[in-house]
Amino acid sequence: MSRRPSFPDFIEEELLRVPMTLDAVIDAVQERWRLRLPLQSQGDGDPARALRQHRAELITQTLRTLRETALADLRASFNHPADGAAVPGLAKPGQTRPGRTSDLSLIDDDDVAVDIEIARCTQAIKLAAETELRDLHTYTSALVHDLNVARDTNPFGPERYVRALWQGVQQLPLSRPLLAAFMHDAAGPLAEALRKAYASASRRLQEQGVAPAAYRTFVFGGGTAWGADLVRYRPSEDLHPLHDKLSARPAPAAGPAPAHTHGQGQAQAHAPAKASAQPPAAAPAGPQGPPVAQWVELLDRLFTAMRQERGLAAPTQALLHQLQPVMLRLLQTDAAPLDAYDHAAWRFMNQLAFDIECCAPAHLPRLLALAGSLVERLASDASISQASFTWAIVRLAAARQQALEQALMAAAPQLERLQRICRDEASDATAAVPLDIGSLDTVPASLLPEPERPAAPPGALTLQQAGAPGTQLRCHLQGQWRHLMTLWSDPDCELVLLQEPPSGRLWALRQTALSRLLSERLARPLPVRSLVRRAADRLLRGAA
Repeated sequence: MSRRPSFPDFIEEELLRVPMTLDAVIDAVQERWRLRLPLQSQGDGDPARALRQHRAELITQTLRTLRETALADLRASFNHPADGAAVPGLAKPGQTRPGRTSDLSLIDDDDVAVDIEIARCTQAIKLAAETELRDLHTYTSALVHDLNVARDTNPFGPERYVRALWQGVQQLPLSRPLLAAFMHDAAGPLAEALRKAYASASRRLQEQGVAPAAYRTFVFGGGTAWGADLVRYRPSEDLHPLHDKLSARPAPAAGPAPAHTHGQGQAQAHAPAKASAQPPAAAPAGPQGPPVAQWVELLDRLFTAMRQERGLAAPTQALLHQLQPVMLRLLQTDAAPLDAYDHAAWRFMNQLAFDIECCAPAHLPRLLALAGSLVERLASDASISQASFTWAIVRLAAARQQALEQALMAAAPQLERLQRICRDEASDATAAVPLDIGSLDTVPASLLPEPERPAAPPGALTLQQAGAPGTQLRCHLQGQWRHLMTLWSDPDCELVLLQEPPSGRLWALRQTALSRLLSERLARPLPVRSLVRRAADRLLRGAA
């Protein structure tokens, strides 16, 4: 009986099979190019011949990249250094490959085409091998003793495989559009080859005596079949369901309510909330003093759930803790925060958490100092009201504008370069550049139908909105998702300058490149999370 394999054994065995997978993919692309060359191949000679001559370099570089990422995963899987030290060829924790950094990265249409093909290739693998990936995940989790399958333990997942293949494809002496065409044509064969490879790996681990780990499964009442007439959970539009679930809504301060039907009871139960949403001067007369115990309990539950929000920064959690007594004082005169998500107090907290999350490290100390002073000002305000939080929101907006202006000043040299590019391209000298007649259609452009563009998803940004200074974006560039902020765009939107706040790196995109990313859903707005809505939803599901 063979011994139970370890995680290093699994990695080494799978790396031995990578060349066979790549051979199948390259053969499929070569066969397709032999029958029909890509449209981008006019200046590249014979792409099929170049692929045949340099396939060894492609396979070698892809295998090298996969080995590096797999060894990094192997190091992360060990709980103490002794295990990692026993692995041959494993680099030291602080050792990294030297790289070349740049203060400005110019992204044109060809670069965006590559990013789109990489994203499509990754998605094709996930769709084709969904079941095989899920099964293999349970086995790799068992190898690293992650019995609850709580993290990604597959060192040969779709994203890593596609990125490694792209590193290998760049060894081909072909133009960038043709390299993107290779990724496009390789998506289907690679998805099928990896589906078989994942299934084969799971079967081998099972035969070698590895017991798969188990997913933590949550079973809800009813089914999820398409078209089923079942009641499903939907996020609430306000805080009223939470009042009802936790029995935390107080009775109206007026006298006993007359008998009424169920629908009338709901309307009258919500009436005090609408009245309290008015300014304190217009609120109905009632007993003054601290809020009732149910309100205090509800507020405490909300703030506890808000501080437990996933990904919330530690400074934000501390500021929320300081804001809780401020909200208690606000409830003495205004009960609207416990009824609506869009109250100025909640919007201030949402914006504060968003600004801290998106702030560049260089500006973070100044922002935290401002946030602390705003919270102290709110805490010392004797007549705290919705207007007080609105004033704080305006102060945050002014701080964002100041940070944007400072970022523009720091990027002034690069901005001058981009403006010079815009002037050169708009000059009369560029009008004399000869056209490639062979690439033109014989039909006038005015008679051609407009190309169909993918329908924009709900909430998607337009090109004008994405190019507005200060816009926060989540954008897929160079094989990974990045957080970017728009700094500047020229009057005609020919170029857009963006900054990556975590690193300060600058990116310049052409209008056509950014437009294509938006249409392909590879650039999307970074939303401001509603902390209270998400907290209320978690409380509702927990109380159900």
